[in-house]
Amino acid sequence: MGLYAPPFSEVAVYGEFDFLPQDVPSRQAEELYRQAFDKDLLRSLLVVCLRRTTRAEGLTANSDFGEQDRDRKSDYDFIDNDLRPALQNILKTFELGEHANGQIPSEATPFADSAVTTFSDKLLGPLLISRDKKASLVFVELPNDFMDVRNAYLLDEIESLLYENAEFRSIIPPGLEITLGGTATVGRDMNRAALDSAKATEKVTIIMVISLLLLIYRAPLLAFTPLLTVVLVMHVTLGTIAYLASWQIMGTFQAMDIYILVVVYGAGVDYCLFLIARYREELEKGVPYDQAVSNSLRYTLTPLICSAGTSVIGIGMMIFTSHRKFQEVGQGISLGLVIALLGSITLAPALLRLFGRWSFWPNLPVEQPGSTPGWISRSSMMERLLSMNLIDSFWKRMAGSLAAYPGWLWLGVTGLMLPFVIIACLNFNFLSYGLLSELPEESRSVVGTRAVQAHFQAGTLGPTTVLLVNESLNFLQEDQVQFVRALCQELFSHKDELELTDIFCSAFPLGMTEEGQQRQAELDADLAGNTTLKIARRAGLRARVMKQYVGNKVPLGPHVTRIDLVFAHDPFHANSIALLENALRELNSLVPQFLPGETRVHALGSTASIRDMKLTTDHDQIVISYLVLIGVYLILVLLLRKPAVSAYLILSVFFSYLATLGVTFVVFWAMDPVNFSGIDWKVRMFLFTMLIAIGEDYNIFLVARIDEERARANSVKGVLLALMKTGGIISSCGLIMAATFCSLMAGSLEGMQQLGFALAFGVLLDTFVVRTILVPAYLILLERGLLGRYSRWFGAVGERPASPEQPGAS
Repeated sequence: MGLYAPPFSEVAVYGEFDFLPQDVPSRQAEELYRQAFDKDLLRSLLVVCLRRTTRAEGLTANSDFGEQDRDRKSDYDFIDNDLRPALQNILKTFELGEHANGQIPSEATPFADSAVTTFSDKLLGPLLISRDKKASLVFVELPNDFMDVRNAYLLDEIESLLYENAEFRSIIPPGLEITLGGTATVGRDMNRAALDSAKATEKVTIIMVISLLLLIYRAPLLAFTPLLTVVLVMHVTLGTIAYLASWQIMGTFQAMDIYILVVVYGAGVDYCLFLIARYREELEKGVPYDQAVSNSLRYTLTPLICSAGTSVIGIGMMIFTSHRKFQEVGQGISLGLVIALLGSITLAPALLRLFGRWSFWPNLPVEQPGSTPGWISRSSMMERLLSMNLIDSFWKRMAGSLAAYPGWLWLGVTGLMLPFVIIACLNFNFLSYGLLSELPEESRSVVGTRAVQAHFQAGTLGPTTVLLVNESLNFLQEDQVQFVRALCQELFSHKDELELTDIFCSAFPLGMTEEGQQRQAELDADLAGNTTLKIARRAGLRARVMKQYVGNKVPLGPHVTRIDLVFAHDPFHANSIALLENALRELNSLVPQFLPGETRVHALGSTASIRDMKLTTDHDQIVISYLVLIGVYLILVLLLRKPAVSAYLILSVFFSYLATLGVTFVVFWAMDPVNFSGIDWKVRMFLFTMLIAIGEDYNIFLVARIDEERARANSVKGVLLALMKTGGIISSCGLIMAATFCSLMAGSLEGMQQLGFALAFGVLLDTFVVRTILVPAYLILLERGLLGRYSRWFGAVGERPASPEQPGAS
C-alpha cells in the first residue's frame, strides 16, 4: 500500500488557525467580515523592512543629493519605483498560477489590487515610515492562513529576488538593509523548521533504535527483526493515512508524521522485544526453535493485544477533542499502533522462524539448544561480562530491597516526586502560545521582527481588528462616525493600562497618536480648498477611508465598522492574549455608553485566533483528562479484573505525569529564566495522553506476569519473581521508547524539544520508578496486610497453594 500511496506531504494540510472549530469567536468574526466587506480578509502579512542605520538622517530621498549625485538612486525612489513593481509582478505571477520552478500549487492565490502598500500611499503611507526616519515598511497583504504552504512559495520567490537576483541587487542603494518579517514569514519559517525537524527526527530515531537493539541483543539478525518490522509498519501506516486523506476519509496536517513516527517506532519495537524475550526464555528451557516461536507467540499474544488495545483506546480518545489537530493525530497514532501490533504478531515471528539459530549470529548456539547446558556462546569479552549476570544481579538486589523495605522505598520515591507534582499543579496553565519563541534567533522571521521592533511598535506587525455590528446604525453617515470617534477617544484614554499604542478607525484613519493626528492635520491642510481638484481628492480619500473601515456589502455592510487596535507587543507575545481580553472587556463596557441600540463586538486577527486556540485546548484538556483516565481504567478492570489495583495503576501513572510536567517546567525555566514564557501549549495535552495510554502497557505486562507467577508461588514471592523476570525486558522497552521520544529534540523547534524531553523523561520515570518501585511496593504492602482486613478490598490476593509448573510454562 505504501508503494502506491500519494506522498504524505502532498495530502498534509498546512495552517494553524484553520484547525479550530467553526464556532469559535475568531472564526465567526472572519465569516462576519466576509459578509460585510468586499475586500479580501487579511489572513497574514508579509512585511519588508528597509532601513539605514549608519546615517543620522536615516533613509535617503532625492532631495538629499546634490547636483553631482543627481543620477544616484535614493532609498525612497528604490522602494517606490523598483521594489513595489517587482513585488506586484511576483504577486501577479502567483495569481495566474504560474511559477518559475513549477512548484506553485494547482490552486492559484487571488491578491487584492492594493496588496502592496508603501510609504507613498496617501492613507497608510505616513504610518510606514519610522519616527527616526531610519526605516520604512512595505506591507504585502495575503489572503491565506499565515502557515499556508502557498505563502512559502511566494516568500521563496521574494527572497530569491531580494537576496539572490544579481540584477535586482545591483540597483539596491548601497548600505540599505532589507529584512523580511510579518506573520506570513513566521508561518513559513515554522513550516520549514517542522519539515527539518521531521527529517532529523526520523534519522535520529533510526540510528538510536539500531544502536540500542544491537547493544541489547549483540546479534545483527535479531536486531534486524524488530527494525525491519517497524520500518515496514511505518511505511504502511503513512501510506494508509495518505490514501484515506486523499479520499477525504481522514484529515492530516503538516508535521503529523513526526508524532506518528516516534510513537509507532517505539511501540512497535517494544512489542517485538516482548516477543523476543519470551522466545529466548523458551529456548533457555530447551524448546526447539520452531516450537519456541509458537510458544512465545501464544504466551505474549494476549498481553500484546491488551497492551496495544489500551494504547489505541487511550490515544483514540483524542477524537473527542474540538481541535482538529488533536483529533487527526489521535486517529493517526491509533491506526499506526494497530498496524504495529499486526506486524509484531505476524512478520516478527515469521522472521524469527526463518532465521532460526542464525538469529543469534555471531554467537551461534547448538542445533538443539536444550541438549547442552549454556547454549549461548561465552567466548567474547561482552559475553564474559554477561556471564557475570550483572543485570540479573541488579534485579535480584532490587527485589530483595523491595521485600525488606517496601514502605520506606514507596515513601522515599513519592517524597522525591512530590515537589515536582506541586510545581506542575501551580504552573499547569503557564503555557506558551507564541510562535517566534519557538524559532531559532537566526531565522529570517526572527531577524526581520527584531529589525521592525527596533524602529516601530511591536504590535504594528499584527494589529487586532474589532468589528462593531449595530443594525440600527449606518456607519457611513457622518454623525455616526462621530459616535465611533467618541468611543475610540475614550478607549485610547486608557492606553497605558491596556498597553495600546494606537487605534485606527473611520474617524482616525492615520491613528490616534500625536504623530498620527499631526499627519492627519497636514493631509487635511493639503486637501483644503474649494477647487474641483481639491474637492475630488477629498471625496476620493474619504471614500477610501469608508471602504477600509465600514462594510460595503448589502445588506449587512453599512451596519458594520472596524477598529484596528495596535498593542505594545507583537501578536505572538506571551501577554498578547491577556492584553486582548482586557481591551475587549473595556470596549464592551464602553460601547453601550457611546453607540445607541444593541451592538455586538467581534475580534479577529492572529491574537484573537491564538486566544481561541487557548480556550479550545483548555477545554480539550479537561475532556481528554476525563475520557482517557476513565477509558483506560475501565480497560484495566476488564483485563485484570482488579478494580482497586487498576485504580492504583492509573493513579501512579497520573502521578508520574504530573512529576514529569513539573520537571519539564523546571528544566526549561533553568535554561533561560529571563525569557521563559511557559512550556509549549501542545506539550501538556500530548504528554498526558501518551504517558497515560502508553504507560499502562508496562503495567499490563508486569501485572500479567505477577498473576502467572502467583499461580506457582505465594503472593509476595510472585510479585518479586515477576519483577526479576520482566525487569530487564521492561527496562529495555522503556529505553527504546524514551530514545524514540528523545529524537524529537533533534529539530530546531523549541516546542518539539520540550515535548521530546518531557516524553522521554516521563517514560524513563515510568519504567524505572513507577514500574520498578511504586507498583511492586504497593502490592507487597497489600499482601502483608498494610490495610488489615481491608487489604483485599484494595487488591490483595492472599496466600494460595502453589501449583506445579506446567510443561513449557515460564
